[in-house]
Amino acid sequence: MSVMLGTIDEHSITESFSLTSRFFPSKVGGKPAWLDLKHIPEASELACLKCNIPLVFLCQLYAPIDEPKFRGSCFHRTLYVFYCNECKDGRTFSVFRSQLRKTNEYYSDEPAEPDDSDITPAMWGIQLCKVCGCKSSMEFENVYCSLHHKNIDLNRELKDKFIVVLPEYIINEESDESSENASLNSEDDESDCSENSDEAAHIPKGSLQDMDGLDEALLEMAYGGDKDDEYFEKFKKSISSVPEQIIRYNRLESPLWICTKRIPEINDIPSCQYCGKQRSFEFQIMPQILYYLKLPESSTKESFNFGILAVYTCPESCDAGEKYKKEFLWEQSPL
Repeated sequence: MSVMLGTIDEHSITESFSLTSRFFPSKVGGKPAWLDLKHIPEASELACLKCNIPLVFLCQLYAPIDEPKFRGSCFHRTLYVFYCNECKDGRTFSVFRSQLRKTNEYYSDEPAEPDDSDITPAMWGIQLCKVCGCKSSMEFENVYCSLHHKNIDLNRELKDKFIVVLPEYIINEESDESSENASLNSEDDESDCSENSDEAAHIPKGSLQDMDGLDEALLEMAYGGDKDDEYFEKFKKSISSVPEQIIRYNRLESPLWICTKRIPEINDIPSCQYCGKQRSFEFQIMPQILYYLKLPESSTKESFNFGILAVYTCPESCDAGEKYKKEFLWEQSPL
């Protein structure tokens, strides 16, 4: 079975309509394009468990499941990933799953056209925060989700201090049939770093913001870069055909780990809190995504770096109860 890869073409022009809910986008950054428009998570569900600052929307992946046993319950299905940009130790991540049948109260059975009227949560009486696009709160006049975002909106200095919305990119999908055939015995590809621009010369080592120096950056991500780590060697060879990949989708299979450290045991992955089934791997976010986020380096706190972000979901994609169900993310962190 081939692995589906997600990539970004930062030089392509994306029409704004294609990033809206009715086109079911897979994307990085910007504001969430909510699938179920009437049952959006409350602001309290999207706040960091440690610092209580609203989480930052990282990406969403449109991942319908067309299998007979699901009986059409996953005709539309999107996974959303949020993270805390402020905490440096034990960073909070949240993953939400939303799914709809083909016939639902929001979207037509026919594919949307660019000139169709937009569909928004406001049509069902749901107001979104003008800063982050998450559900607003009555406490803040249904304009903001939190006092934090209200202050940021009204204070220019705070806008420069806090990351609220990341750069927005559409995620392109392609199949990688060669990645599973990566051999630990094949020769390493040499990276040509001779054409780095002046801008690249100022990029911090190991930040993964220099795509030309990807091998060196990944080595730093891999906990100091043990060159004899067979997981790291397999990782490099598996991504060699598409080194800029930011997503690897391989539902019900295994993640591609970057090194031997912090690989979870089965007991580390909690069962689905709604139906009790043991969660299984669905997709992973690759450290190469950091190149596109281009987050500012900070001298006062640790920047947002990671090895692998592996998302585990209910294998049955159960649909009873809450419309946005929490799933689980395992961070293979760089330290």
